[in-house]
Amino acid sequence: MKGRSFSTKDCLILVFVGVVFLGLSSNVAFAQEKFPAKTIKIFQGSAAGGTTDLASRMFASLLTESLEVPVISAAKVGASNTLAANEVAHAKPDGYTVGYSPVQALTVAPLTLKVNYNPLTDFDYLCTGVGLIFGVVVREDAPWKSWKELIEFARANPGQINYSSAGAGTNQHLAFEYIAKKENIKWNHVPYPGGAPAAAALLGGHVQVFMGSGSHQPYLKAGKFRLLAAYMDERIPEYADVPTIKELGYNVPTTNNICVMAPKGLPDPVRKTLEEAFTKAAKSKEFASFAINMLQMPLFKDGAATNKTIQEEYKLWSEILDELGMKAK
Repeated sequence: MKGRSFSTKDCLILVFVGVVFLGLSSNVAFAQEKFPAKTIKIFQGSAAGGTTDLASRMFASLLTESLEVPVISAAKVGASNTLAANEVAHAKPDGYTVGYSPVQALTVAPLTLKVNYNPLTDFDYLCTGVGLIFGVVVREDAPWKSWKELIEFARANPGQINYSSAGAGTNQHLAFEYIAKKENIKWNHVPYPGGAPAAAALLGGHVQVFMGSGSHQPYLKAGKFRLLAAYMDERIPEYADVPTIKELGYNVPTTNNICVMAPKGLPDPVRKTLEEAFTKAAKSKEFASFAINMLQMPLFKDGAATNKTIQEEYKLWSEILDELGMKAK
């Protein structure tokens, strides 16, 4: 059987069909490239009702309005917020998975725990949302009126001071151990599963000092706690006469921000869309009002500044943990 020969007409028809097919394919590809086109998930590691959880939900609400697609807050609780960070690190870098994480899960936890991500290489940082207000507090009826008095007592009475924190391996715990080494003092760490029970322990007299991670503030404002030092980059405006840990001579990272990140490798248009949306939300009056009501500080940093903070503080914590012999092996 002889094969069919193609005429010029047949060839023209085939070329026409090919052009139409390519055009349709291009249109489909263009439609697929539109971002966002489906639900975006914001992973965070705080228990339901916690400040990080509520802030993540606030972001989701504001982004749903601006991006015109559903944006939801998804919890991945546990392991000092590292489970949520891990979820983001190993997600497809298409913009539909982002994270809302305390900076400590990116600068401290990877050095003290076994994690499956590298905070320096596995994320595209989009912005910083808020800053948490940390401080060293004692009960109002405690004998120490200043940080100096507390340190002098601790040095003269080894092992007589018990301090609480929001958990072993947190930046509060590690900062106190660093201070103990620098001051040649001995005090005892009593970890709790979160800031709220750690604050309650101080209120009940079970410990003498609390490195507050935010939960101390209602008691401080009510006059039940006294602030001896601010664990912040700058002094707390309402307590401008109280020095920061760094002003007292301790070179430890004091950034307590919560930042937004995505898997490394976002396409530039997707990254730009997300950065613009999160920036608009973080700078909005609604988010600022929410943060203040949650006893947080509205604090915006762009992606580049956030990344710089992560890089610098990871390096400093690495040096501190080497000195303390507390780095994960």
